[in-house]
Amino acid sequence: MKKKKEKVCPCGRIIADPKNKTGLCPRCKRKAANGIALGGTIGGLALVKKYGPKIVKEIDNLTKQSKK
Repeated sequence: MKKKKEKVCPCGRIIADPKNKTGLCPRCKRKAANGIALGGTIGGLALVKKYGPKIVKEIDNLTKQSKK
């Protein structure tokens, strides 16, 4: 029987640990962390693809100016 202080994970697992603030079981926490990491990686790659050539040009211009 479920107590009032127990939380239920979206996957259906009952979480009895009072220190668990997220309400997710360890497996679901791992899935969420992997999803967030994948999203961050994809976002970073998109930014590099969009702004990478501009950044390289500016760095090249700055190095040429500093050599003069």
